[in-house]
Amino acid sequence: MADALFLLQKAERFFAQGQYDRARPLYARVRRIARDPYLRADVLHQEAETLRALGAFQKALSFYGRSHALYRRLNVPTERLRTLLGVSACLRVLGRYARARALWRTVERARRFGASSPPPEEIWMESALVERGLGNFPKARALLQRVLRAQGASPAARQHAWWSLGGVERFSGHLPSAVGAFSRAAALARRLGDRSAEAFALCGAGGVARVIGRSAPSLAFYRRAHGLLDRLGDPFGRAYGLCGMANAHRTYGDARKTLPLYRRSAGLYKKLGDESSEGFAWWGLGGSFRRLDRLAESRRAYDKALALFRKSEDARGVAMALLGLGAWAEKAGRPTLATAFRRRALRESLRHDLPYESALAQWALNPNNVAALGSFGVSPATVKRWKDIP
Repeated sequence: MADALFLLQKAERFFAQGQYDRARPLYARVRRIARDPYLRADVLHQEAETLRALGAFQKALSFYGRSHALYRRLNVPTERLRTLLGVSACLRVLGRYARARALWRTVERARRFGASSPPPEEIWMESALVERGLGNFPKARALLQRVLRAQGASPAARQHAWWSLGGVERFSGHLPSAVGAFSRAAALARRLGDRSAEAFALCGAGGVARVIGRSAPSLAFYRRAHGLLDRLGDPFGRAYGLCGMANAHRTYGDARKTLPLYRRSAGLYKKLGDESSEGFAWWGLGGSFRRLDRLAESRRAYDKALALFRKSEDARGVAMALLGLGAWAEKAGRPTLATAFRRRALRESLRHDLPYESALAQWALNPNNVAALGSFGVSPATVKRWKDIP
């Protein structure tokens, strides 16, 4: 037992330092030699957390499941609920939002019957991220504001909440609010010394900068973020940064530069099993191929993206893929088909209450209707500079 506890302390020290690749084999050794079932359940959970931090989401789900089953056998409801937070996080990153949301029925039912649970701000945060992924921005915003108001929320939880709120505000079309939220998230991350969180906040700022026409800052934000995430060895973050840099080039610069970036990003996302994010890499490739007049490859890329978005139930992705197909059809000299795709994109956006995508669809159907984008802080001059869907 003493050997197991010594190894466990060492593993936890590596985990706290972000050295997940060094922590994981130590956790595995503890699990193999530990005789206490409670300790084994805890170590299985921590292995799952380590795998999630390393971007191995499918494998992490397996370890969370084993930990949950053991906690259930040992009748430890608090820890069972804690494992569900991890399962939800993995499903969410993999784009399986509907399945993640279903977990909350289990959590809420357990809480109604008096089971203790992880801190409420952790539950609000994870639930908000799931709702954000499903496009339910008002509910996500309300949950994140509860986290930010909670007296018990840690600085790390507040930092994550600001970053998440930045995404909610961006996709709700409140771009100035998004800039403020991402700035606060980045500043808090720097104070905490969390390089990964800082990098994702920079990615968020890069996305907003791209939409409002600040092309050079957008690329600079993504480059800084990718450098940080590359050094940390984060495969998901590396894919995210690559896709962001490609988006900046696709929207304002040289489409040829995007191809290797999108391909590397798509390959990393595929390896991680993240179908929704992989869909956005293929969507970007569709736009780049279209700009390069490689129309057959463009159509195949958009079709691939659409299939991935439908499989992962990503409503925003479906709307964006349909907009891309509309742009492809227009370039291919098929205006009737272009209009049909864009009308479908508009219907999809309105059905799922996606204001920014609705505005893009209205503008695509009537390019003179720049006012549809004005409420998002996008000027007519910026729209004229777009070389592709931002």
